[in-house]
Amino acid sequence: MKEYALVLEGGGAKGAYQIGAIKALYERGYKFNVIVGTSIGAINAAFLCQDGVETIERLWQTLSFSDIMNIEDEFVQKVMDKQIDFSVVKELRNNINKALKDRGIDTALMRKLLNQYLDEEKIRNSNVRFGLVTFCISDMKPQEVFIEDIPKGQLVDYLLASSNLPVFKRAKIDKKIFLDGGAFDNCSVEMLYNAGYKNIIALRLFTKNKIRNYSTLIKNKDLCLKMFAPSVELPYILNFETNNLNRLLEYGYFDTIKQLDKLDGYYYTFNKISEKDIAKLLENLNPNISLNLVNMLGIKYKAGQNIIDVAKEKAILKMSKYASQKSSKILKRQIISIVEYVAKKENININKIYDFNKFLNIVKQKIINNKEKNLKSNVEKAMYYFIESI
Repeated sequence: MKEYALVLEGGGAKGAYQIGAIKALYERGYKFNVIVGTSIGAINAAFLCQDGVETIERLWQTLSFSDIMNIEDEFVQKVMDKQIDFSVVKELRNNINKALKDRGIDTALMRKLLNQYLDEEKIRNSNVRFGLVTFCISDMKPQEVFIEDIPKGQLVDYLLASSNLPVFKRAKIDKKIFLDGGAFDNCSVEMLYNAGYKNIIALRLFTKNKIRNYSTLIKNKDLCLKMFAPSVELPYILNFETNNLNRLLEYGYFDTIKQLDKLDGYYYTFNKISEKDIAKLLENLNPNISLNLVNMLGIKYKAGQNIIDVAKEKAILKMSKYASQKSSKILKRQIISIVEYVAKKENININKIYDFNKFLNIVKQKIINNKEKNLKSNVEKAMYYFIESI
C-alpha cells in the first residue's frame, strides 16, 4: 500500500476519536510518511510520530480533567451530571474568578504532561515527519511549521501554542503571543498540499466544519484526498471526563471500520443490510399494526386507502424524521434511524459490529425488560411499538 500524508483536525477532547480511527487505519495497512495537526490534532500527531499509537492511546484511556486543568474531577463530574448545589456554584464561581484574574486557565499541567511523555529527539529523528499549525497574535500571521522549522527545545512550546484555546492563558514563544491554530486552519490539508504531498488522508473531528480553501484544493487533479469524519456529532470539546474519552476511543475505531468497509449504520455499526432484509422486516406490518401506528402519530388518511401503505409512506417517515432530525426518502435509512434511536435510548453498546436482525432482537428484549420506559412523546411511543411489532 502506498504511503499517505495524514492531517489531524483540532477539536479538544474529541481528539480521542482520532486515536481509535488511526488504530483502524493501521490495522488495514495504511502507512504515513508525514503527520500534521492543529490543536489537539498536533498533540496526537507528535505522539504518533514518536512511537505510533501505543503511548497516546494509553494516555487517552487514563486522562481526566485534573490531569490538564487545576480542577477536581469530582467537581467536574457533578457539573456534568447536573448535580448543582451551593458548594458546586461556589467552586464554579471561584474557578471563573481565578481564570479571569489569571487571564485564562493555566496550562502548566498540560505542559507537565507533554514534557513527561514526549521525547523531542525521537520526534526529530522519526521516519514520520511532524508538522503543526498555530497563529501568532503578535504578528497577526499563521505559522505552518514542520519539525525542522521548530527551534530545538521548543517543541512543547509550539504544541501548547497550537492548542491554545481562547479559554486558556495566552501561550508565549520568544515574547510573542500565540492562539490555537484553529483560528487559521483547523484541518491543514492545504499545508500538506503546498509542501508537495498529494496523497492525503484527513481525520476529521467535526461533521460540518469546512476545510480551508477546500473548493480550490479539490480542483487540483493531482490531489488524492480521503476524508474520515465522525458519523455523528461528537461531545463537547472540553469534556475530558475519562469514561467519555474511552467511549470516543472505541467509537473512533468502529466508526472508521464502518467507513473503510462501507458498512451500514450511523450511530451504530451493522454488517451490510440489503433491501431484501428491510422488506422482510416489514412483512410483519399488518393492517392492525399499521392502523395503530397511524393513529398514534395522528396521521390523517382517507377511507379506502391501503393502511399499510400509509404506515410505510407516512408513519415510518415521521418517526425517522424525529429520530434523526432530518428527512430521508430511502426506506432503509428510515428504518435504521428509528432502530438506532431506541437502541441509544436503551443504552445498547455502540462499540461493536452487529448483524442487524440480531441487533433488532437485542433492542426488542431491552424494550420488554424495561418496565419504566420514560417516553416523552407519542412519536417515541410509536417507535417503541413499531420495533416490538416488527
